Amino acid sequence: MSLKKRLIFFATVILLSAFALWQFDAVKNAVVPLRIDKIDLVHLPENRLRFKVNVSTNRNSDAYLKYWTRSNDTLYSKISKAATEHTIWIVNTTALTNYTFQVVASTVSQSAKSKKYPLETKPIYQATPYFTLEYLDSSFAREIEGKFFLTQILTEPGSSVIINHKGDIVWYEPSKKGVKVSHWTPEKTVLCIVGAEKIPSSGGDEIIEYDLSGKVLTHLQVGKGDMDKMVHHEVRTDKDGNIYALTFDKKIFDLTKAGGIKQDTVKGDGIVVFSRAGKKIWEWTMLDHLDPLSDPAILKNKKDWVHANSVFREADGDFLISFRDLNQVWKVDFQTGKIIWKLGENGDFPLSNNQLFSAQHFAHINQKGDLMILDNGVKKEISRALSFKLDPTARIAVTQLDIPLHKDYYSTAKGNAQFMGNDKVIYCITDPRVFLVTDLEGKVLWKIQVGGDPYRLEETPGFKLTKPQ
Repeated sequence: MSLKKRLIFFATVILLSAFALWQFDAVKNAVVPLRIDKIDLVHLPENRLRFKVNVSTNRNSDAYLKYWTRSNDTLYSKISKAATEHTIWIVNTTALTNYTFQVVASTVSQSAKSKKYPLETKPIYQATPYFTLEYLDSSFAREIEGKFFLTQILTEPGSSVIINHKGDIVWYEPSKKGVKVSHWTPEKTVLCIVGAEKIPSSGGDEIIEYDLSGKVLTHLQVGKGDMDKMVHHEVRTDKDGNIYALTFDKKIFDLTKAGGIKQDTVKGDGIVVFSRAGKKIWEWTMLDHLDPLSDPAILKNKKDWVHANSVFREADGDFLISFRDLNQVWKVDFQTGKIIWKLGENGDFPLSNNQLFSAQHFAHINQKGDLMILDNGVKKEISRALSFKLDPTARIAVTQLDIPLHKDYYSTAKGNAQFMGNDKVIYCITDPRVFLVTDLEGKVLWKIQVGGDPYRLEETPGFKLTKPQ
């Protein structure tokens, strides 16, 4: 090998070795320490509790925000991963509050912190009601601290709202239309039915899913793609990530025997399943399973027959659907569409007088594997949380929970009851417009008075982020 070739060879080796060494984070740290070069706080006029922070770092790094008030309760943002240009969102604040925030950037072996900057939140005015903490039992104060809850405002303009345990709004997404129901998904997004106030029965013509930054992740609209009917009362996701909801449906029947016409329209309810891309995967209608002539008042009821008000998909893929006017919950086979059983008045399970429920809402399988409802109790004028352990083969229903609420909390419509932890129940009670938590004896531990018109209340696990590790 000539001298020239040797020199080129050795120069190449040196350059490659230097490049390899440069890849070691420790070398980078010594030569070019990690630095936060730029921080830009963006106030968004459309939302007073949400802030975008643009951050530039001199090297590829992770970055997040921490922010706090005088109470020193430190909050954290999501992490922006492996970049030099970061967009980070502050999404958990209260109005008219002074915060301090700081950027933290890190590589495998080095971290950098910015200076501390002030952040002042303004008053909220977009479609948000008030929530007043009226009572908090001292024995429950520590347990509920740090909990957050999703609710909604049905009227126009509407909004999805997350509150803390004090009733302070910490997140909201306004809508020109009413938000008829909302759901906190396992992906920590907010899924809603949105519709004009004039659409009856908690109905809407749009399904919208937001992340906490307000970005629309899913948007289904009647008349676009596979969404050919309005939806109502319920929208949720199943274990496969698909979206399911109740739909309005209609079918032509011969009602001459009831005094109607030969081709009369009966409006009922169905279930629909969409992929998040909006493709209709499955559909079912109760109009294929009930004979309208079995209802002596069908001419009166034909515009909203039996009135479904909740649907819940079980782990086995089958559906629970609640019918307010029948005082029944049905289990529907996903594979065949057949009704497996009916629970309630004139159903397949013998029930005692005390087990019978009326005008129930939010039929679901709770964390203990039992079927749970809010029994609005219009026949007895007492609302209660009620659950059953079911043996569908033997047709036996054993009451597990029966928590009657004080008569002051009797509610004729809407609302829900579900477990909070293992020994508390959370309620949305819509006639007196309150949110409650009780123990299993019905003792009220927490009470929020609501200044708007809600439909449901859910916990939002994971809304408050912990310190990144």
